[in-house]
Amino acid sequence: MSNPVLERLHRHGLRQRKELGQHFLADARVQARLVACIAPRPSEAILEYGAGLGVMTEALLDAGARVVAVELDDDLARVLEAELGGRAGFRLVHADLTRVSADSVRRDLGVPALVVVGNLPYQLTSHVLFGTLDLETGLDRAIFMVQREVAERIASPPGNRGTGILGVLLHAWHDVTIEMRVKPGAFAPPPRVDSAVVRIRPRAAGPALGWDERPAFTQLVKSVFAERRKVLRNTLRKFYELEPPVLAAVETTAAVDLGRRPESLAIDEFVRLLRALPESSGARVAEAS
Repeated sequence: MSNPVLERLHRHGLRQRKELGQHFLADARVQARLVACIAPRPSEAILEYGAGLGVMTEALLDAGARVVAVELDDDLARVLEAELGGRAGFRLVHADLTRVSADSVRRDLGVPALVVVGNLPYQLTSHVLFGTLDLETGLDRAIFMVQREVAERIASPPGNRGTGILGVLLHAWHDVTIEMRVKPGAFAPPPRVDSAVVRIRPRAAGPALGWDERPAFTQLVKSVFAERRKVLRNTLRKFYELEPPVLAAVETTAAVDLGRRPESLAIDEFVRLLRALPESSGARVAEAS
């Protein structure tokens, strides 16, 4: 059976450049399952990060979707233009994905919501996932191929030891599920780790809090996870400069034991904690990831 990825590389005189972190999804069956997970619809607007050789891009276009394909690599951008430049609904953005605002793309296309997809390199995964939050109600769904460890961490509901900042923020407004796991052999060249496809979509139960509360919620989550091994009482005292009587009032109002660590809190407990904080309080900058 012919392999469209390898054929395209050969046709354009290219090779896989593992030193640049390029791992092309070469297994046609996995590729088909990934497209099925995306489930593109006619005229739907899709933003694809790291379009690579354009094999998945072509499948999305074949389904009638409009695709804005982002690709930084000069050679791959040339391949995309050569293979797909004449297709209706195709637009190439030859740029670093960290400089591409998903919400700006959505506004440029004039659509209320965007589908975002991509096979994400590890070093850019957090940036892209935080970017899905920037879309707020402008995200229809996101489907990403990421390292399996990352997928499991963000798909796991808050309230366990693997919980982190990104997982809490995503679960406040989205449902996050693992759609499939992918072995290294599906890629050319094979990476050293397993991968997984995650789906991110607006919470079926409705958002845990309003988007207008996102800045304060993000500030709270980053603050308490900045020193995740400390109990909430200590981090709130440090970053919000709250005195013991105020902390006691917060604990009572939120019905959350401040002797716990942040990783143990469920989403509704984080929300109650946020809303129990004094309105005049604001955390000093807490840098954490």
